[in-house]
Amino acid sequence: MKKLLFISFILVAYLPSFSQKWGIDSSRTETRDDASLQGNAGAVSGFFQTLNPMNYPPGANGWWHLLDVRHSNAASNFSMQFAGSFFDQNLYFRKIANNPAQKWSRILLETDGKMGIGTTVLRAQLDMKFTNANVLSSILGRVAEGDADGDGTYLGVRTLNTQPVDVGTFSIEHGFYGMVNNAITFHRGLAKQGGFMSFSTNNGTEQMRIDPWGNVGIGTKKTNGYKLAVEGAIGARRVRVTQESWADYVFDHTYQLPSLQEVEAYVKTEKHLPGIPSQTEISRDGLDLGDMQKLQMQKIEELTLYVIELNKKLEAQQQLVAIQAKELKKLKEKR
Repeated sequence: MKKLLFISFILVAYLPSFSQKWGIDSSRTETRDDASLQGNAGAVSGFFQTLNPMNYPPGANGWWHLLDVRHSNAASNFSMQFAGSFFDQNLYFRKIANNPAQKWSRILLETDGKMGIGTTVLRAQLDMKFTNANVLSSILGRVAEGDADGDGTYLGVRTLNTQPVDVGTFSIEHGFYGMVNNAITFHRGLAKQGGFMSFSTNNGTEQMRIDPWGNVGIGTKKTNGYKLAVEGAIGARRVRVTQESWADYVFDHTYQLPSLQEVEAYVKTEKHLPGIPSQTEISRDGLDLGDMQKLQMQKIEELTLYVIELNKKLEAQQQLVAIQAKELKKLKEKR
């Protein structure tokens, strides 16, 4: 009963104000084309509509709403405003603060579970649009140290370029004291597909990339078709090179072992072993570790065959010398 009496009192107290009528067809809405109209030029608080918006949010045209809440002093130019088109769900806000050119801010609204920044065409749960090149478009995290210098100390996303081909389009960037420290850059490639990635360290200098074919270049942008291309020295405890074939064919009875005379003649003419790349070839084409190991094993196995053959000849000579020694001993005994 007390609640009912209280509600009745409120209705009675404020009914006169609700009964007041103004605006177009008593709708309490009036027409105002210029959102930046100043109080000393006749602007008052209220609800407004316009078909010819001036100083509304960028791109405004056609029918728009305006809610203008002004300072009680009619000569003051301090106002809080909300504006929006009749035909979409976007809402804009600004405080004029005695500046009729004050920019509008779009209020983030959730539409079908999605939110957009800089765009009204939402294709993801959070969709941010930036059209300028080389702009730090979003910050994912910050730390206090160095935050007062430039863009601060952050992990962010930078929008880059789309032209010419192969340029970086986006990068995930780590900045420290406002300076680029390291980054992962995503390059567009030659067409709609064919992109690749590069990795930068130190002062944002590229140190490694993965090309469109999955080849990795360290210290170089050109892999020349190699799965791993390195410009510089490589240090490792162990390196395993797999081979589909090995040089054991040398020990097959069908293998034609070149004579030592043939090897000698070849070496005198070519200045390197048969089947082994020359210095000129190595300088021009590089060295395939797997193939070279197989070639070296081939030469070791050939040397083994030469040694076996020489050992057989040496044993035959030793046997002949032994026989000759026995015969000489017999002749001496007969005398």
